Amino acid sequence: MQRRSGWRVALFTVLVGALLAGCAGQPQGGGQGQGSAPPAQQQPAAQSSGGGAQRQPVTLTWAAGSVGGGWYTQAGGLADVIHQKVPWINIKVVPGGGVQNVLAVDAGQEAELAWGLPPLVDAAMKGQDPYKAPVKNVRAILAGMGINHFHMIAGADTDIRSFEDIFGGKKPLKIALPTVGSSDEWVFRRIMAFYNTSYEDLQKKGYKFFNVSYQEQSNAYRDRNADVWFTQLALPAAAVQEGTQGRKGRLIPFPPELVQHLQGMALLSQKIPAGTYKNVENTEDVPVVAMGNVILVNANVPDDVVYAITKALNEDGLKEAKAVQPQFASYDPSVGPKGTGAPLHPGAERWYKEKGLLK
Repeated sequence: MQRRSGWRVALFTVLVGALLAGCAGQPQGGGQGQGSAPPAQQQPAAQSSGGGAQRQPVTLTWAAGSVGGGWYTQAGGLADVIHQKVPWINIKVVPGGGVQNVLAVDAGQEAELAWGLPPLVDAAMKGQDPYKAPVKNVRAILAGMGINHFHMIAGADTDIRSFEDIFGGKKPLKIALPTVGSSDEWVFRRIMAFYNTSYEDLQKKGYKFFNVSYQEQSNAYRDRNADVWFTQLALPAAAVQEGTQGRKGRLIPFPPELVQHLQGMALLSQKIPAGTYKNVENTEDVPVVAMGNVILVNANVPDDVVYAITKALNEDGLKEAKAVQPQFASYDPSVGPKGTGAPLHPGAERWYKEKGLLK
């Protein structure tokens, strides 16, 4: 009896020791279902944002433009680049528009990402027309992809050489410009306001305005149905080349005070280089303003997610991002944090600071 009891005690001691040794190797605080994670998933966010293999998958929605349009296809292309470089980020592209995208990102329910236009984003942040109240949750990742330059073109056969000549009201003019409600036309109205005038004031003085498509603007200028042509297009603009081929033009320089005023609305100070257009009489670079697309993000998207997106588009996948659309080819990351219209998201800000592109 004593031998059997001793054997049982020894066996019990061995089993308890093995059990305690096994428990000592387990993490404390419960299993993975209660919030613990393997060591690789518990690393700081910064270490999971470069390649992404250690991060739990994230799905975001990107509000773009009309299906089949430029913004829609461009967003799809950039979403693919981001996923290739950061496999744990999946992005679904949905239709949207310049005005509504800002509101969608602010709400953060229909979309966490969106294309935006800096002047409209700036207006939304301030609660200005066409927005009724300031937005609070809109942040930026980058701007400057697909920069479009504003052109103010007068016929070389006219005596129009300045913005004062155009908006001073000394002589009634016929002006071709984009359709009412477009971002281009929104900027035109801001320019009129800078010169203390409006459509109504100028029309009383005999001015005529043709708010039409890009091709119709070109045709109106070429056929001398317009003295002046205001448009926003990427360089070199095919419509401008075509219009000035039939009628030589003169690019009107934006004066410094106007440029500074428009910079306050998140437009960029740029130049149209001499030689861009064969049939304009300008022989030097022409100061203008420009507007590039901005990628917006909801303020509540985690910093490491936005950092990874910023890094993918500006560094790891820069070559691929530039190939998505011809306009993107000239994009430089140094432009990314400028003229966004909204504050940078902390995750994006971190990447720009690491690269010395932001103080």
